[in-house]
Amino acid sequence: MRRHSLLVTVLCLVYASFAAGVHPAQARTWPQRAAAPGEPAELRVLTHREQAPLVKSWIEKRFTTILPALMRREGIDMWIIVSREYNDDPVFRSMAPLTTYSSRRRTILVFHDRGADRGVDRLSIGRFDYEGLYTLVRTPNDGQWDGLRKLVEERKPKVIGINTSPAWNHADGLTANEKDTLARALGPEYASRLKSAEMLAVGWLEAKLPEELDAYRHVMKIAHRIIAEAFSNQVIVPGVTTLDEVAWWMRQRVANLGLGQWFHPTITIWRKGGIPDSVPADRRVIQRGDMLHCDFGLVYLGFSTDTQHNAYVLRPGETDAPAGLKAGLAAANRLQDITRAHAKLGGTGNQALLAALRQARQEGLQPSIYCHPVGYHGHGAGPPIGMIDYQEGVPVRGDYVFRPDTWHSIELNVTYAVKEWDNQPVRFALEEDAALLDAGWDWIDGRQTEFYLIQ
Repeated sequence: MRRHSLLVTVLCLVYASFAAGVHPAQARTWPQRAAAPGEPAELRVLTHREQAPLVKSWIEKRFTTILPALMRREGIDMWIIVSREYNDDPVFRSMAPLTTYSSRRRTILVFHDRGADRGVDRLSIGRFDYEGLYTLVRTPNDGQWDGLRKLVEERKPKVIGINTSPAWNHADGLTANEKDTLARALGPEYASRLKSAEMLAVGWLEAKLPEELDAYRHVMKIAHRIIAEAFSNQVIVPGVTTLDEVAWWMRQRVANLGLGQWFHPTITIWRKGGIPDSVPADRRVIQRGDMLHCDFGLVYLGFSTDTQHNAYVLRPGETDAPAGLKAGLAAANRLQDITRAHAKLGGTGNQALLAALRQARQEGLQPSIYCHPVGYHGHGAGPPIGMIDYQEGVPVRGDYVFRPDTWHSIELNVTYAVKEWDNQPVRFALEEDAALLDAGWDWIDGRQTEFYLIQ
């Protein structure tokens, strides 16, 4: 009982720190597992049991503060989400508690907007209320469609939103079979009222609460710390360690912390004179004088990170990276500034892309820009600013506008001729997550402006 009471007390203090806008890493009451011997305090993470009430509280608040306005903006008074076990709708994870790993057989969630005075009802047709997040309309598994039809006939919605979309993968979770079955279950009258809820789904996934942003800063600190460990002599021995060994170390480090990942880490080398193609990428040994690059992302508290940083392996007698490499990194920082300056609230991703590329080229840079939203998914819902193979604009999705309280991964590169490497062109790639707020852009946890230095 004493341990239970202490946990409750600590979690209450965490809620209070979020409400007060306290950065989680600064909040002394942030409940963390005990640190392993020699482990930095910044890497102490919440246990799953401690994460669960936080995640649930965010979902509940999002339902009452974000969802109603989105449904009214899109002219949808009923949103039906049908998700099947191990074939989940991409939206489902953001609406389910931490204890839910997947839909149960078939999950049918219904959101019914009953107006400004009565708000949005949240219902689950079947056997599960998902820790009380939904009002249960109890039916046996084989009776879910009948239960849904009766509910729709009772509520009489004018427009029914479903997750189908040719352009937005996050909003296309309703399979062909389930859509056909849904239409038959509703009957001709209500089936004729079905409409794509693509922009409702995108809006739901992209919008974030202040509390979520506070937690995301803590998540990013952990991601940055793991990169700093990987790009150090704690992991790398020049002349011995391979790229593959660093990548697997990062992956295992994340697993040991009890966190998730959404892609396998990648480590690449830039070297004066290049590297023979005959050496497989995973067997390349890190040498002194190499510039290293990583692409790394983890998942914690339901949020995905996406980061690309660079390191330099010092030669004997060196105390810093060569001036040419530092100038290349500075050029990539400049492209970050240009990109954010042109990505404005109310503007589109394509507008930002073309304006940023134009200014960068006028300044003598050789840019490539491929930013994307981030958050519940690593490649999140919202407006992209280019893609690697779309440097003239992204069809449909690139014409979507930037909105406040959204998170974006500022991903790009500059090709720069390094004087000390006989003017060899080197690609300086950076990726940092940032929040777009009413007041403008804010890096989640700063950005890289200097190389990690490996002795």
